[in-house]
Amino acid sequence: MRDRNILKIVKKEVDEIVKLLGIDCNYDIEIEEGEEERKIMKISFEGENLGYMIGNHGRHLDSLQYVISLVLRKKFKEDFFFIVMLDVSGYRKERIAKIEAIALGKADDARLLAESVDLEPMKPSDRRIVHMTLQQFDDITTESQGEGRDRYVRISPKQ
Repeated sequence: MRDRNILKIVKKEVDEIVKLLGIDCNYDIEIEEGEEERKIMKISFEGENLGYMIGNHGRHLDSLQYVISLVLRKKFKEDFFFIVMLDVSGYRKERIAKIEAIALGKADDARLLAESVDLEPMKPSDRRIVHMTLQQFDDITTESQGEGRDRYVRISPKQ
């Protein structure tokens, strides 16, 4: 199925969800190349007073992203090779930049101290950002530790 046809179907589904939620906003959908055979479908919402779409620490945004992913997977069945990423008024973009900055700072701490540094517990998507940000460095390793909500990233200098 071509990207243009996919975008039409996705727009129809997102329009319906936005209407059901009573959200007054504009949105844009982009499809980017991702890892392996998957593509990234970025849906960016813009408008005024959309803080409730983000929720406390992005919980509503994560939930809405999950719901939209489920709807699209059901709609496309096995033809759906997309990772859906939602953003509201640049919230996710800013959050990624903050997490990357923290990861880089803690990596410097690990180098200077010559010992492991543990980050605060994070949700899986945030831990992935840390791992992806620091994988470019040959002198640093990252590893997720802990269980459930207490799972965190340990940044260690290579010996």
